[in-house]
Amino acid sequence: MLFPALLPYLIIGCGLILGRVGLRPAMLAWGICMIGALSGLVIAVTILVIGPAHSWFLAAVSALPFVTACMMVIKDLRHPRINDVATDLDNPIAFGAALRARANENRDMTYPEHFKSRARSAYPSVRPLILDEPANQVFERVCHLAESQPGWRITRQDNDSKTVEAEATTAQLRFVDDVIVRVTSQGGKSRVDMRSKSREGLVDAGKNAQRIEMFLKQVPRGAAVGSPQSPDC
Repeated sequence: MLFPALLPYLIIGCGLILGRVGLRPAMLAWGICMIGALSGLVIAVTILVIGPAHSWFLAAVSALPFVTACMMVIKDLRHPRINDVATDLDNPIAFGAALRARANENRDMTYPEHFKSRARSAYPSVRPLILDEPANQVFERVCHLAESQPGWRITRQDNDSKTVEAEATTAQLRFVDDVIVRVTSQGGKSRVDMRSKSREGLVDAGKNAQRIEMFLKQVPRGAAVGSPQSPDC
């Protein structure tokens, strides 16, 4: 009965490995992990029904991934059903390089209108960053920070519009999010806006908002080396 009890962990391990090596779409790797977790419940019930006496420990070992997955889902459901977050909801930054990515072919990359009220309600702290510095100086720092972010790959840098765009890849299942940052002059000061959009899934579990907040916190001090890790899945 030991092997069946460990089978869910093997399935989840395969999902994580496939995600790490770049299985596309990444939701397939996530699905394999969820199948592994669900199999843990089935195996646990089977062990309790037909297994030897006092087999509750093996059943508990088998069911642990399912219980963990349920707790993660419950936590994720606390976040709104959106996968696109922006600091400027009145005039969300339009993607450029992301439109040419193969994964975004035939996708509407405009900001969904019905996301706006949900984003304002759920993430009131996600707002533009205002700095008492020249826009050119701030943009230079923004570009340096973007280049140093773990898992980010710069796809476009426009010095004229002071916009930098990147693909942010998570460490575990290799989910890719599209990120864009814009710096504008505003009354002698600089305004930094940012948008982060998931390519897969209808819910981001708050990861896009977290990414924006973490990045904008680094801009005033120009933190790059030893900066916090990007949100993961």
